[in-house]
Amino acid sequence: MIITIVLFIAGLAALIAGAELFLKAVDHFGLKWGISPLIMGLTVVAFATGAPELAISIKAAASGNADLVLGNIIGSNIANILLILGITSLIAPLNITKRVIKIDVPIVILVSAVLFILAFDGELTTLDGTILIAGFIAYSVFTYFQIQKGKEEEGIDEVFHYEKSIDELSQGAFFYFKNGGFLLAGLGLIVLGSNWMVNSAVSIATFLGISQLVIGLTIVSIGTSLPEVATSLASARKGNADIAVANVLGSNLYNVLLTLGLTLIIAPNVLTVSTDAINLDLPFMVAVSIVCIPIFIAGFNLTRLDGSFFLLYYVTYLSYLVLKSLGSAYSEYIEVGMTFLVLPVTVTYMIWRIFLYRKKLVSTFIED
Repeated sequence: MIITIVLFIAGLAALIAGAELFLKAVDHFGLKWGISPLIMGLTVVAFATGAPELAISIKAAASGNADLVLGNIIGSNIANILLILGITSLIAPLNITKRVIKIDVPIVILVSAVLFILAFDGELTTLDGTILIAGFIAYSVFTYFQIQKGKEEEGIDEVFHYEKSIDELSQGAFFYFKNGGFLLAGLGLIVLGSNWMVNSAVSIATFLGISQLVIGLTIVSIGTSLPEVATSLASARKGNADIAVANVLGSNLYNVLLTLGLTLIIAPNVLTVSTDAINLDLPFMVAVSIVCIPIFIAGFNLTRLDGSFFLLYYVTYLSYLVLKSLGSAYSEYIEVGMTFLVLPVTVTYMIWRIFLYRKKLVSTFIED
């Protein structure tokens, strides 16, 4: 057990170091190529930090562990929003761009709903995987045209906020050698650290007798979301909220469209979707995506209080999963508390936030 704990701590250290190196390289490549931090977060960063989910899902599917695959995907998407944005906003309140609210969040909601619909019949097939991969290709084409449009409409110095200026970057082949090395080293540490943490955590959870679905939704999903945690926190610390938010949204898209899509195509068996996943976890994933819109538009930011609500929901959700898995009667109290206390308070809070924001807009308009 001591070796397992040491492995867990070593994995965390590798994740943090890898995130720093990876973000440094992404920062430099984005500046060099004239691509905004938001687009970099939605594409390169999200794709790279989603590598642990892809590796674990394909391995689990090949060995016939369908619950672990779905638990990993669903749990990671829930953790990305509630855990990562919750923690990140506590470190530094995040400003939300209009593009995120108008384009990115609706796409995440759509993709989450599509997965729910595909899984509603109790199984996910190769055909379902093909549909998801087609969605991934469509999203990639859309993002490419967004990049081209952004380059044509606005100058890099006006809208991009990177640590260095173009003049401070290395030149020629040395630039690509140096930053490519940072990128690969950072990604390697991220994947290695994630594997160490997940393996040690799964060993502990299995020893405690928790089901595969719950392991995937909790321990594995948190472990594979740690790269996103590390990169988002590093981005927020550097004042680059665009990457922090886009990393979360982009990772959710890649988890469903690319990771699950490839897994369903490569895996030799049809993945059976459990009743618990259909009745609770998939609807909760969709609901978590939807709740982002009213919170984000209530001031176009994510405050520390918003982040506290996100973390409250996540801790409550995890507690419910564990208690229900262990057959504890306390899970029923959580259901009642969420239905009659937490949900009404959350709705009231969102209405209050929107009211304050509209009041502020009216006051600003009158003063002008």
